[in-house]
Amino acid sequence: MNAENSSRRVFLSRLGLGALSIGAIAAVQACGKGGGEAPKCDDLTGVDDAAKATRTSLKYVDKSADPAKTCGKCQQYNAPEGGAACGGCKLFKGPVSADGNCAGFVLKA
Repeated sequence: MNAENSSRRVFLSRLGLGALSIGAIAAVQACGKGGGEAPKCDDLTGVDDAAKATRTSLKYVDKSADPAKTCGKCQQYNAPEGGAACGGCKLFKGPVSADGNCAGFVLKA
């Protein structure tokens, strides 16, 4: 085997390992994103105190303890629009997670 073939083989081998490394790094970085975790819908910027009080009195949480009673299954839930992570609720203002829950839960018919 001559030196030219050897260096080409080394180059292609390193190129392949580099591509695999980049793919592995991307996979590790993506791990945990969208992995079943409820979005954090706790940014209450622009929400007035009365709406915050209603949200608190209804005991809203971003992640329901009961999978059968999530905001996404509730009549009061407004689905997110335009690719937003959080929807809304007819009972109070502010962002709401589809995986959340509150005392105002009413199962969709």
